[in-house]
Amino acid sequence: MLKGILGFFAFLFFLAVLILMLTGSYILKKVRQFNKAVQDAQDKQAFNHRTETGRKRQQYSTRQSANTTQSEQYSQTTQTSTGETIIDNRHQERENKKIFDDSDGEYVDFEEA
Repeated sequence: MLKGILGFFAFLFFLAVLILMLTGSYILKKVRQFNKAVQDAQDKQAFNHRTETGRKRQQYSTRQSANTTQSEQYSQTTQTSTGETIIDNRHQERENKKIFDDSDGEYVDFEEA
C-alpha cells in the first residue's frame, strides 16, 4: 500500500517536472523570437536612417555644387568607428563658429513634480 502511494507521488512529481520543462522551453522560445523581432526592427530602422541620410547628403551636395562659385572649397572627411563616412564642407570660419549664445543652456534647478 505504501509502495503504491509513493509510486503515485513519484509519478505526479515527474509529471509536474515535465510540464514545467515544456512550459519553460515554450516561454524561452517566445522570448528569443521577440528578441529577434526587436533586433530585426532595429536593423531595418538603422538601414532606413542610413539610406535617408545618404539621399539628403546627395541632394545637398548637388544643390551645393549648383550654388558654388569659383571660390576654393574646403572639405574634411572623417571615418567613424562603425564605418560611416562624415564629410564636412564648411569653411574654416564657420567650422569654429559658436552655435549657441552664452545665455543659452544655463543651469536651472530641477524640481520633481
